[in-house]
Amino acid sequence: HEERLSSLLASSNFSIADYLNLALSSSSDNTNSNSNQDDDLLEQKMASLALQLQMSTQSCHDEIGRIGAELSAIVPRCAADVTRVKSGLEGMELDVRGLLEGMDDQYHQQQQGIGGKEGGNNIHGPDVSGGGSAPKDDDTIITSIDNNTTNPNPLSTLHSLLNLKNHLTTTRSILAAASSWDETINSIPKLLSSSSSNSSNNGQPNLIEAVAALSKLEQGARALQGMPEGQTERTAAISKLRTQLEVLLKPQLLHALKKMETRLGPLQQCVGMYGTLGKMDVMREEYVRMRPGEVISLWFSFGGHNAAIGKNSVVEDEEEKVVNDEDDDDLDNDDKTDEEEEAEDFDFSEETTDATTSSSTTNKKSSSTQINAKQFIEFLPTFYESVLELLSKERAQSKQVFGPELAPSIVGRVLLECFKPIISSFKSRLGNVCPVPGSGISGNSSSGNDGFGGTEGIAAAYESTIQFLSLAYDQMEPWEGQGSSNNQENDHDSASNNDDVMETIRTAFRMIASPFVPYQRALAEAERDPLGKAASMVAKDVRSVVGLQDAADRLGDLAPFMFPLADSAISRFELLTSGYNASATLSLVDNLIATHASELAIAMGSLSGHVSNSKGNEFDEQHANCALEILRIAGSFKRSLKSFDNSVKDRLRSLSDMMLDDTLEQSGGGLPDAIEPAQLRSFLAKEACNLSPDYIDDGTGVKLPASVVELRRLAGTTSNSADGTTLFPKSVDSVSRLARSCQSFVFEVCYAIPEQNLRGISALPVWKQDGVGSGDEDSYGILPQSFITHVGEHILALVQALEPFASDKEALGLANEVMTGVIEVAVQPWKEFVAAAGVSLTGDEKSQLKSLMRGKEVSYFFCDDGDTDMDNQIEEEDDEEEDPDDKASTAFCNQWLDVVGLAVAGRLLERTMRIPRLGRKGAEHLAADLNYIRNVFTALGVAGHPHPLLGYMAKLVTMNEESLQFKIHSRQGEKTPSDALEVIKRAEIRIAYVRGISV
Repeated sequence: HEERLSSLLASSNFSIADYLNLALSSSSDNTNSNSNQDDDLLEQKMASLALQLQMSTQSCHDEIGRIGAELSAIVPRCAADVTRVKSGLEGMELDVRGLLEGMDDQYHQQQQGIGGKEGGNNIHGPDVSGGGSAPKDDDTIITSIDNNTTNPNPLSTLHSLLNLKNHLTTTRSILAAASSWDETINSIPKLLSSSSSNSSNNGQPNLIEAVAALSKLEQGARALQGMPEGQTERTAAISKLRTQLEVLLKPQLLHALKKMETRLGPLQQCVGMYGTLGKMDVMREEYVRMRPGEVISLWFSFGGHNAAIGKNSVVEDEEEKVVNDEDDDDLDNDDKTDEEEEAEDFDFSEETTDATTSSSTTNKKSSSTQINAKQFIEFLPTFYESVLELLSKERAQSKQVFGPELAPSIVGRVLLECFKPIISSFKSRLGNVCPVPGSGISGNSSSGNDGFGGTEGIAAAYESTIQFLSLAYDQMEPWEGQGSSNNQENDHDSASNNDDVMETIRTAFRMIASPFVPYQRALAEAERDPLGKAASMVAKDVRSVVGLQDAADRLGDLAPFMFPLADSAISRFELLTSGYNASATLSLVDNLIATHASELAIAMGSLSGHVSNSKGNEFDEQHANCALEILRIAGSFKRSLKSFDNSVKDRLRSLSDMMLDDTLEQSGGGLPDAIEPAQLRSFLAKEACNLSPDYIDDGTGVKLPASVVELRRLAGTTSNSADGTTLFPKSVDSVSRLARSCQSFVFEVCYAIPEQNLRGISALPVWKQDGVGSGDEDSYGILPQSFITHVGEHILALVQALEPFASDKEALGLANEVMTGVIEVAVQPWKEFVAAAGVSLTGDEKSQLKSLMRGKEVSYFFCDDGDTDMDNQIEEEDDEEEDPDDKASTAFCNQWLDVVGLAVAGRLLERTMRIPRLGRKGAEHLAADLNYIRNVFTALGVAGHPHPLLGYMAKLVTMNEESLQFKIHSRQGEKTPSDALEVIKRAEIRIAYVRGISV
């Protein structure tokens, strides 16, 4: 009976009525056979049956619980197994793709090989299942296939299975999207309704879920994109829901931005939602606009009352934007407010107090401009430090909010936003420091006073900006490991992100440096006015030097004044333009130095005139020392110019190399670890001055930018560069004129006494004497006259005046810088001598005069007369051996003694030619004077002295009549054409004429 009950419980036809009837059937039989028993037995049976059912039910519940616990433990493991199987299937898919690409061709090649070997027989091999084996050789492996059945290609089977898997996956995604579409789209309004009715804290998670649901809808719409119906309705529904979500997200974003200083959680949630919606640009734009409020306020806080108004406007507008930015019109209001702030920016030329109408208004305005320019240049680094501090904070915060991938780009955009509202103000403030070239506005401040006005102020501001940009790059550079990946696709994404970051950096750098562009493009024009004013001030001081007493000291201080100014101008050129537009700046500096050298040369000329007009007959060694000191100043100036020229050439070489640096222009790879200031200067200068570079041949077949080739040509490093070329040709010419002026000045000082004593000797009455002299003359012979003894004593005293200066090695080295061509200062007396002799020189007059002055060609025509003075002096000089320092000192003294000696000889010969009549006694006096000066020159021991013409002239004036006539007639037969010979002929004829000898 129990078995029957159990079978009924397990039966699929179980019912409660059948179970109860079967359980009570035995009781009914007993009741019928024993009629005497009462109904209590039946009730007992029913109670027992109920108890059994309860126990069975409990046992079933326990079994169900156990099975459920086992399933709970098994399901996660099954899920993990499924994941692994999925990974395995994906790996198999890749393997199958490889097999399809690599083995399909091999299979066909094998089949073709089998057909060729069997000569057209059946291509199928023996049945592998029957134990047969295909024949093999060394080159071909034959696949065995059943002869009785036609089996498909295994690779084709795998290919079909792969296609089936892909189709099933697509079908699953379509069915999943279709099945969940209605449920998902109906849930979003409820989530949005909950978001708007509850508090903000409770509503925000529902917004998150709504965004997730919208993302799910969009994925489903993409899966259903190929379905024939409902595409338009789905697109419209998604667009409507997206618009609703964006409207609801905007207040939450603004609230999170307002509280981001204390809480980043809500902002991070907004980033997630905007990222899900694909609207990260909107989120990023709003975030970036909120960040630089403090630094913008700091910028407008500089400068006084108007700027303070601008500062308050910035703060108030930012707070109002956070509260009311739900309306689209607020964006236009913010733009308008930014324009008002820029219009209210502080003007340096305005007084911070009420202006007065007194006569000193202009001077006060200029003073205020200078003071405020200084304040602004000092304020700028402080402002940059504040921006760097903001970027440092932003670097850490944006990493937390946006993640390491987007953080560098966010920092770059924050940097851009810091400067967008102030660029116009920045330009205005720089314009008050130094007027923009070409604007027609003249500046009130001059360069060189305190380093804050004019182009010096611009250079100081630009240098601070370059340093700031170099440090700012460190905050925008991606972190180590950012974007690193092991697969090629992620590497490509990382490179693309780096390109975006680099482009943001370049954009920021261009914008921040844009106020300096007008000065970079027209630097020479901007420098012209301040440098011109400085040069005018120095020229005025140079012109005020008129006396010899303090000339050396004052000119020594004023002469090198322009080189620091020129060096500063080149430094600003190097800083602002990095070598572009070099010719304009070099020309400006060239004119600056050349003008100064010309002023010095004029001052030297005025000093020479002062010496020439002096009536004193006594030689003043102090004047000689002063003249030599001025010669040293000229030598120092020339050496400084050479040093400056070489220094600028070295700078140009470095700049030409830096022009080729493309660190900031590279793309498609990693970013540089750091950017040096020199690289920044080169990049910004190229952006400002060389927007479309031309490439030309540098002379070696290599194409380089024209600016690079030009700099290298100027620096003398290209094949087209001439050896010894200078960057400052006008200055070199002016220095040459300065050197000649200084040489003339020294010569005038040293030659003034001989010139005074020799100038009037042609008219002395002594030359006309014919008779016998007095008894004293007969007793003591003819003595040199006083004028020639003064000249001789002066020349001998000149040695002592030159030696102290020549003993100073440093001063001597500087003076020797400008001693080239010093002989030219003594040419004038010889030119007058040739004219007095009645000779017109042919060819190059200067070279002919120098040849005549040296006397070598002249001595050739009367070497038979026994004149060996010149040869003896040369031999004596060659035999002398001296210490190198003493030798240099002696050479310097001999150079000036040579020049003065030549001038004395030329003047004495010229005066002799102009004697109107020469008597016998006068001729003896003249011969004595000439022989005396010859002895003086011989005593000096200077090479080339005494001049051969002096001795020859002394012989001519005392030569007897017949000998002189014979010599003159013999000259007529000489056929060698020479200007020197012509001078000798005319001199001989002139002497014969004044002596009254007929020829």
